[in-house]
Amino acid sequence: MRTDVKEANVILAKCRKSRKMYGIRIEHRTNNVWYRTWAFPISEKDASNEGYDNVTISGRVDTDAEYPGCPYCGGMGWVSCGNCKKLTCWSNSERYFICTWCGASGEVTAAEEFDLKGGGY
Repeated sequence: MRTDVKEANVILAKCRKSRKMYGIRIEHRTNNVWYRTWAFPISEKDASNEGYDNVTISGRVDTDAEYPGCPYCGGMGWVSCGNCKKLTCWSNSERYFICTWCGASGEVTAAEEFDLKGGGY
């Protein structure tokens, strides 16, 4: 039996500057903790074909030291919209954000755990 196989998925986000979609590869490493390891541009069609729009992740999400950030603007953080629950990249220094998916805006607050789901783009 292989013990080096890791559970990994892709969640979807949009760049706050370009408004383009990208995928974030996340890897489950420990109890209820996922790590962002890689990010890549992706079209809505390809995301749907790969099933990324059906991925649901629950738990804490941390960042691997090698994570490159948003492939469009380099933003290292992200915000989960309180309205539509989708992800928008974030620069970690901005206090307010505007969701690139639904247009809602608000003040950024920290959270320990998330329920993330792709789709509905």
